[in-house]
Amino acid sequence: MRDMRTIRDLRLAGLIAYLAALIAGLLASGLVHLLFRRQGQFGWEGINFYGLLEGLVFLIVFTLSLWVAKRAVKVTTTTLLSAGLFVPTSARRMARTVPVINALQSFEGNIAVLLEHGQPVGIIGIADSLVPWDEAPVVPGDTAASELGSLFRQHQIVFVADGSKVYGMITRERYFKYLGAK
Repeated sequence: MRDMRTIRDLRLAGLIAYLAALIAGLLASGLVHLLFRRQGQFGWEGINFYGLLEGLVFLIVFTLSLWVAKRAVKVTTTTLLSAGLFVPTSARRMARTVPVINALQSFEGNIAVLLEHGQPVGIIGIADSLVPWDEAPVVPGDTAASELGSLFRQHQIVFVADGSKVYGMITRERYFKYLGAK
């Protein structure tokens, strides 16, 4: 699978985007303050028209910068507004367990991961035959769940694993429920 952003990547992107929006808002507000010859008061010393104008400019520039940053770095709103403190859901956390079997004759369910010498080699139940593990949609556990959309356009199920450790699978229905779709 192609590289998808991890939770750490999204946290860092959220922090950088938030700080950039904050700096843009402060710079714009500061320029308005200088433009009115430092007459604005919005805070500890009092409030006047110029101070309210500075605050309004900050709010507008900060909000627009956040909107632009969210579209540019494609992070969840909570991650962006918390400057990366609230992390998005990981694929590992979203995955539901999937049966892991060592022999084909012991399989009686719908979908299972076939192991050979402790390593996953294929998936049973998503096609008429065994799907090789390296051809299946598999993502690392620390991949952000919000990054899985491109996989779910092509596949009904995505498997979550790190090396030989299989965490489980995420169905398309579960993913869209996570996104809030009905």
